[in-house]
Amino acid sequence: MQRTAKWLRAIAALAGFALVPAFVPAQAQAAGTRPFSVTITHVGCVDPCSAEGLEAALEGHPDFYAKVFINGVEHRTPTIDNVSGIDPYWVVSTELPDTIQNVPVTIQIWDADDTSGDDLGDDTPHDDDNNLDFTVSYTDGKWRDTAINKTDNVNWPQSCSSGDSDAGSDEDEPAVKVCWDVSTTSTSGDADGDGLLDGWERNGYNEDGDGTIDVDLPAMGAKADHKDVFLELDWEAGRAPSRAAIQAMKKAFAAAPPNAGASAASRQADNGGSGVNAPPNPDGTSGINLHVDTGGLLDPAGREGGPVGTCSDGIDNGADGLIDGNDPTCNRRLTDYLDASVENPQPTNCGDGVNNDGDAFTDDQDPDCLVGDNLGGGGAIPAPGACGLDSAFYASRDLRFQKNRRLIFHYGQISVLPGVATCPDRIGGEGEIGGNDFTVFNRDAGTIMHELGHNLNLRHGGFQDDPNCKPNYVSIMNYDLQRGIPRVGGGTILDYSPPRRTVDGTSRGQNPLPDLKENALTEPTILDAADPNNRIVFVDSTGQKVPNNLNTSPNWNRDVDPPFEPTVPPTNIDDAGPGPVRRPSACINTSTDETLKGSDDWTFVSLPFRQFGDSANAAINPENDDVPTTSELLAMDEEQNTTDVGVTVTDNPDPVAAGTDVVYTTVVTNHGFKPAAAVTLVDTLPSQVSYISDDAACHPSGATVTCGVGDLLPGASRTVTITAHVPADLVYNASGPVTLTNRATVDNLAGPDPVADNDTATTSTTVVAVADLAVTSFGVTAPPTQVLIGQTLDVTLHGTVANNGPSSPMDAVVVTAATADPGATVTPSSSTRNIPALAVGTPQSLDSTFTVGCAQPGSHTYRFTASVTPGRPDDTDPVAANNHRPAEFTLDCVVPVAINIQPGSNPNSVNIPADTVPVGVLTTRAGEYALPLAFNATTIQPLTVRFGPRNVVYGGTGGSTEVHNRGHIQDVVERTMTPVERVRDGDLDMMLHFASAPSGLQRGDTEACAKGSFIDGATGRTYRFFGCDAVRVVQP
Repeated sequence: MQRTAKWLRAIAALAGFALVPAFVPAQAQAAGTRPFSVTITHVGCVDPCSAEGLEAALEGHPDFYAKVFINGVEHRTPTIDNVSGIDPYWVVSTELPDTIQNVPVTIQIWDADDTSGDDLGDDTPHDDDNNLDFTVSYTDGKWRDTAINKTDNVNWPQSCSSGDSDAGSDEDEPAVKVCWDVSTTSTSGDADGDGLLDGWERNGYNEDGDGTIDVDLPAMGAKADHKDVFLELDWEAGRAPSRAAIQAMKKAFAAAPPNAGASAASRQADNGGSGVNAPPNPDGTSGINLHVDTGGLLDPAGREGGPVGTCSDGIDNGADGLIDGNDPTCNRRLTDYLDASVENPQPTNCGDGVNNDGDAFTDDQDPDCLVGDNLGGGGAIPAPGACGLDSAFYASRDLRFQKNRRLIFHYGQISVLPGVATCPDRIGGEGEIGGNDFTVFNRDAGTIMHELGHNLNLRHGGFQDDPNCKPNYVSIMNYDLQRGIPRVGGGTILDYSPPRRTVDGTSRGQNPLPDLKENALTEPTILDAADPNNRIVFVDSTGQKVPNNLNTSPNWNRDVDPPFEPTVPPTNIDDAGPGPVRRPSACINTSTDETLKGSDDWTFVSLPFRQFGDSANAAINPENDDVPTTSELLAMDEEQNTTDVGVTVTDNPDPVAAGTDVVYTTVVTNHGFKPAAAVTLVDTLPSQVSYISDDAACHPSGATVTCGVGDLLPGASRTVTITAHVPADLVYNASGPVTLTNRATVDNLAGPDPVADNDTATTSTTVVAVADLAVTSFGVTAPPTQVLIGQTLDVTLHGTVANNGPSSPMDAVVVTAATADPGATVTPSSSTRNIPALAVGTPQSLDSTFTVGCAQPGSHTYRFTASVTPGRPDDTDPVAANNHRPAEFTLDCVVPVAINIQPGSNPNSVNIPADTVPVGVLTTRAGEYALPLAFNATTIQPLTVRFGPRNVVYGGTGGSTEVHNRGHIQDVVERTMTPVERVRDGDLDMMLHFASAPSGLQRGDTEACAKGSFIDGATGRTYRFFGCDAVRVVQP
């Protein structure tokens, strides 16, 4: 049976009185008073009343009104004509002294008659009484029988009373039924304006008025001082909603602005019902509590104590380099919502039997594990087979939806749309515009909240049904945004207009957005300079659907901006997308001269819905447009997010030295004409290098570095630098230079990329060995001071070489070059030493031996230089200054001479200490006595000569000196080859005399030597000489 007629009669009668005043904010109360109100929710005939009984003959149905006496003061309601039963929701209110704790109330129901006087109905079961009397406690808002007359037997929670008619005394009038509610918190009866009376939210709702609460609203979380919306969802198998979907809806409502519903009465439904204004929440907070009854439906991915909404916290929760809308776990189409989804969720623990979060609830009893709220309804249903809000839907609804919820809950189903043979119109859902029923064939939260928005008296154009797809209407009621409002940086949120800037709703965009005239478009046009977070969608002059930041100018004609055009040719900016299948079909139009007006949703939502009417088997004012299906929404999403993103990568330096860092500079560019909302860069480093750092909060994992590039507007670029370290031994181990290949790949997670060729770029880098090789020390080991001409000495040079890096190890070659003054010799002239694997921190030492001699008397310098160079041809040393280190020493080249001790004697006996030993230093020719040089003994400086053992006089300062302090030039007897023959050779020699005692000679010595200086006659220089002769030491 249809109830539509009764609802519409009530609506028509009450327009302008009952509904609007019933939900206006309470008047400011006077000092010492507090509010009190009685709401008459139902009046109807019990006894026959059509032209009989309460109503006079031929006068149709009664014309009802009520008189309500509060604390003895009469209040009268308006009259509703010619109805046998009405649900008027008359509100009678007053302010009472705050000293009154118990308030007496009397309710009378009257029929207004123009000719015969008004008739009183009997609304109390008490015999001989037509007045319903009860007393209300201010403490809890509950009522009881009045203290004067307790026989009415009306006590809370009973909220309906019927008269006893003529069953008793003849004093009773025709019986009527009255139902009511009482508020001790507001004069409106509904302090927060959500359509749920204060008494219902405070103490529970009694559907049939008997003595039992049917809907325990307080237990369900309702509050009389904060707006509540209740929704029950049922679903066909396989179509259950997700927790993220329900939580996204709840978050959107929780963030509703303080003025939500404030102007709802200004918008009228097509059936004549108007919205109902709502005041700000009396508790002083903003938001609407949306309660979504999904019964005990468990979230298969739920987690006790798990975080909610980590897709908008600005944290890289998965430590993968991707944050919030740039993370693939936060931007799955029709699945994730920034304020409700969990970034990189942990495995579920909702079935482990453990109270993981310490809240006294475990698994399916823990709200964290539930998809929505478990309010006793909501669950799986058999396939309804409905094509929309048709008879099949209502038949299915009546099987599941409890009648006592009809004034409390919105009701929605999620089901599969039957085939085209049954349902030719392929739609994603349908909802009543101003009402309480909707059905969706899509599973996404955007469609669910879209249809719920229709129940709240919202339309596809906001305040109007058409046009749809307006760029300046940023709401999920707009088909272009039904799947969610796109956010700068990737991901979506669900919201009505104006959308949230911050996900908690503390900041919202401009409301409404400026008008757009299709034949008077200009550039630049900034729709909301203060909103850098949300995007609009428009159609450009080429017919493409284009998202655009609210705080940047749309490029209406898709040219290069700037420069901007002050005048743009007329453009159909609210059309459907391009072919071959144009979506959404409801937006197809050809106009280029429309004026598109922005619209405010939240201020005009009507939370009460009973004024719009109800029907048992048909929708009241269903929407007319075909709602996009899931496949259409996905196609629209792809279309709006298709853009060409490309990448280039360069290296520096190239070549790079092993042991140093290489920097890869990657430039990601949006080459398309649509924003790239969630760009990700994956850089695959060469396997030989190790990651060091980056400048974009990337995440390294082995050789893979993942970077969330984020949002790129058309033509925009972003540069990411990644630094990697090249191993110091890479080139050495490879026996030569190595080529590294770095690969960068870019992806737009929000949509397809039509040009794949520029999605990947590589760069090759040559690695060479570069090390600062150094000779760190070099010198002669125990350098000699003198050598006899004609003899040679071996000299050892000791050095160390080191590798100061960065490449290590490195084969090295050390070459030592040798030179000597004229008249001196050194061999070889150079030596080469290979140093394999010279490593940083491990210097190596090397010795080299050279033979030195001389052919001329006097001091001669011998010079050596050690030089180190890389051993391999491709290796280099960048620092030349420390590759060489010199060393030198100076020798006194001593002239060997022949001396004759005890000339004329054989053997040459020396008596120690008695003897004064004569020593003749002979003048000789070169070659004489096998001597290399000629020597003129007469040039000897006698006082410089010392006599004694070889080791005393050659290398030291010992021995004895000339006893006469002078020498004697004479032709000394010389020993020839025949020992017994003594001769004088006719040249002048030098005879010197030495005391034997201080000479240092000892028994057993067989040789005595003399060393001293002489003046070279040719040069005038002083040189040293040295000679020895055999002796026999005699010592007493």
